[in-house]
Amino acid sequence: MADQRIESELEIKTYDIDVAGHVNNIVYVRWLEDMRSRLLFARSPVSKLIERNLYPVVVSTQIRYRSQLTLTDKPRCIIWIESVKHGLMHLKAVFQKDDSRVATAEQDCVLMDLRTGKMDKKAMELFQ
Repeated sequence: MADQRIESELEIKTYDIDVAGHVNNIVYVRWLEDMRSRLLFARSPVSKLIERNLYPVVVSTQIRYRSQLTLTDKPRCIIWIESVKHGLMHLKAVFQKDDSRVATAEQDCVLMDLRTGKMDKKAMELFQ
């Protein structure tokens, strides 16, 4: 599996800020969703997956917060596929501000067969 990483600047919007004055935790989940989609669809566009009756489904997400982001910060995210084993794709991501980590994340995904509603282990070869 080629070590493909996607890196992008993230935009903090006024509605991302909670009452404590920092980015709400749910915003990291949204950013992770955006970054995961960009990474996976760069390998196999969604239209190609749908043609094969496949779609990636998140089965777990874990985020560890280290420090806060505020409205004026300019964060970045880097995401990559750490491994693909037994039909399970394990992703890792790092959220940064300047050169410091503000959060790390991990996600596990499967490819779901849209006809059967079941995981398609063999199809995961698209991401190896």
